[in-house]
Amino acid sequence: MSPRALGWLPSAGVPVELEQLRALWRERDPASDLAQALQTRLSAYQVVLRASGRDALALLLESAARESGRDEVVVPAYTCYSVPAAAVSQGLRVRLVDVGASGQIDPDALARLPLERACAVVVCNLFGIAEPVAPIRALAERHGALAIDDAAQAFGAVAADGAAGARGHAGLLSFGRAKPLSGLGGGALVLQQWPGALHAALDPAPARARALLRAAAYNAALHPLVFRLLASIPALGIGETHFDCEFGRGPIDSAAVALAASALPHADAAADARAERAAEIALRLHERTSLRALLPPAGARAVFPRLFALAPDGVSRDAALAALRRVGAGATSMYPCSLARVRALEAERVGAAECPGADALAARLLTLPAHEGLSGPRLEAAVAAVARVCPR
Repeated sequence: MSPRALGWLPSAGVPVELEQLRALWRERDPASDLAQALQTRLSAYQVVLRASGRDALALLLESAARESGRDEVVVPAYTCYSVPAAAVSQGLRVRLVDVGASGQIDPDALARLPLERACAVVVCNLFGIAEPVAPIRALAERHGALAIDDAAQAFGAVAADGAAGARGHAGLLSFGRAKPLSGLGGGALVLQQWPGALHAALDPAPARARALLRAAAYNAALHPLVFRLLASIPALGIGETHFDCEFGRGPIDSAAVALAASALPHADAAADARAERAAEIALRLHERTSLRALLPPAGARAVFPRLFALAPDGVSRDAALAALRRVGAGATSMYPCSLARVRALEAERVGAAECPGADALAARLLTLPAHEGLSGPRLEAAVAAVARVCPR
C-alpha cells in the first residue's frame, strides 16, 4: 500500500496527549498558573493573556503607538500575514525590512531604513529558530522605537542572547494550533520593559469539559485519513494564508488557557523530540537531495514546529512540493509570497517595496512535518520522491 493511500499527514501539530488531558483537572487556576509560569520562565515583570497572538500584538502596538506618538511598524518582509494585519488593524502603517536566506532580518537593510516614525520593530524568529535580537534592540533604542521579540513560532528556542520572547522590550507568544506551546487558541504579551502596565480581564472559570472536547476533535482531525478528507473541502481553506485585519479581541478563551497551562510542563520534551526528528530528516535530505534544511547555529536551541528547507530555486521547490504531495508527506510552501507582493497590504505600506531576499525565500522555501508521522516508510517515500526531482 502506498503512503498516500494511508492519507495525508498534517504539516504540523501533534495530538493532545492523555497526560495533558489529565492535567486539565489538576490545575486550580489555569490562567494565573500559566501567566506566572511564563513570567518566571521568561524573566518578565508582566504576562498578559489574550484571545490570540495577533490580538496580543495588536494590543501591544496600540499601546506603543499611543505612548510614542508614532504611526509606523517595521516588519520583516517574509513572515506570517498576521503580523502586519495586527498593525493595520490599529491604523498603523507598515514598513518592510528585507530578510536574508535564513528568513532573519537583514541588519544592513534595517540600518538603511528611516525609523523616525517607527514605534516598533518586530523580530519574528521564523522557523522555530531564535534570531539575534540584541543588535536590533540597540538600533531600535537609538531611534526611540521598541524591539518586539515575537516568539509565536519559537517558544522554547534559545540563541546566544537568550530565550525567544524574552529579549526585547516586549515579547509575543501564540498558543494556536501547531505552535510550540499549543492551547488550540490564545496568545500572550510578555512585557520586559514598558512605560505602563497593560491589563486584560480573565474568565476565572476554566472550561475543562470544553477543553477536553476541543482536544478530542483536534486529535481526530489530525488522523491522516480524516485530514485528507478535511483538506479536500475548499470551504475550510486548510493551508491557505490570507491577509485579514478582522479578528477576535479580548481575553483568552478559558478552554484555551486550560489547554495551554496543561501543555507547558511538557513543552520542552516535545520540542526535543521534534528537534531529533528534524535532525534525522535534514540529514536524509542532505545525503540524497539538493534541499538544505534551515538549522540553528551551534550551541543554539530550536523548537521546529516544522522542518524548513530551501530548494536551489523556485522551479526545484515546486517540483519537490508536487512530489511530496503525491506521497501525502504533509509538505507546504509556507506563506505564498513576501509581504511586498500582498496586494491587500499595498495601501498600508510605506517606503520601498523591493525586498529581493524575501522574494527569493518565498520562491525556494518548503516545509515538512517534524512530528512522528513522517517516519519509517513514509519518510523513506518522501526522501525518495524528492531525490527523483531534486537529486543531490
